[in-house]
Amino acid sequence: SVAIPKKGNLERHFKTVHKSYETDFPAKTPLRSRKVRELKSELAAQQSVFTRPNTKGKAATTASYRVSHVLAKHKKSFKDGEVVKEAFIEAADALFGEFKNKTEIVTAIKDMQLSRNTVTRRCEGMAEDVESQLKKDIDACDCFSLQFDESTDVVDVAQLCVFIRMVFEDMRAKEELLTILPLKGHTR
Repeated sequence: SVAIPKKGNLERHFKTVHKSYETDFPAKTPLRSRKVRELKSELAAQQSVFTRPNTKGKAATTASYRVSHVLAKHKKSFKDGEVVKEAFIEAADALFGEFKNKTEIVTAIKDMQLSRNTVTRRCEGMAEDVESQLKKDIDACDCFSLQFDESTDVVDVAQLCVFIRMVFEDMRAKEELLTILPLKGHTR
């Protein structure tokens, strides 16, 4: 097949295209060892060009998720992600002004996606992940109990908080907030 080169094909290619290699770099000599090391390092450098952007993209996505988590945790508006990004860029200019890789740092910050829509999608994705983890835990537990607690929110709307306590086969227990349900009517 084309994808898997056969030994004969490789030998023919080597002898026709690289015929001087055998005489210039004889087998089992330090000269050949050095040349092989050079070729391997060149190959690694070429391959790193293709993998590095992928790593940077993953880092930018991870940073975007972390900033989105902080915004959600502190109940901030999703559009504040753009303000955070602007603040990061200004801080990077001041903090890393003398660093050799300042432009690389600022570029990495600029690559971070923190628009309102992106932060919204990130928070929704994290919420879906937490929900799926909770469903897996409920399916995996041997037994569970529910606890109900009524409270009011800031505008006096009654809410029912439902907590679940799960016990697993290894006798490990875990408690989670299952849901919050608004009750009809207001408290006075």
